[in-house]
Amino acid sequence: MARVIRFEDIGKYTQEQFEKLLRVAVLETDSRLKQESPVDTGRFRASWAIGQNSAPFRGQPEGTYSQAPPLAVNYQLGSEKAGNVYSIHNNLPYADPLAAGWSKQAPSGWVDNVAKNMQTWVNAQADRIGRES
Repeated sequence: MARVIRFEDIGKYTQEQFEKLLRVAVLETDSRLKQESPVDTGRFRASWAIGQNSAPFRGQPEGTYSQAPPLAVNYQLGSEKAGNVYSIHNNLPYADPLAAGWSKQAPSGWVDNVAKNMQTWVNAQADRIGRES
C-alpha cells in the first residue's frame, strides 16, 4: 500500500529522503575509498577523512596502522543535511601521487573508478528508498 503524504508535507518528506540517501552515500564512499587504498604502513588508508563544508584533517602521523582505519570526521555523523557540501579527502603529501597511480597496488584512475561506481550505487539506492517509502 502506498504511503499517503499530505501536500504541505511533500517538501519535508523529500528532504528527509534525500538526507537519508546522503547519509549512506557519504559513509559508503568513505568505505570504498579505504578498501581500494594501497597499503604499505596503512597511514594513507587511515588518513581518509569526511568533511562537512571544509577539509581540515591533515592525516594520521607517521607510523603503522591496522587494516581497520578509524573514521575521521569534522562533524556529527548522522547530521547530514541538504545544502552542505561533503568531501572525503586525504591530505597526506603523497595522496595525489597515489591517486594518480604511483603505487603498483592501485592503478591510475582508481579514485575516479570509485566515484563512477558510487554514481551507479547512489542511483540504485535512490530507487530502493523510493520503493520502500
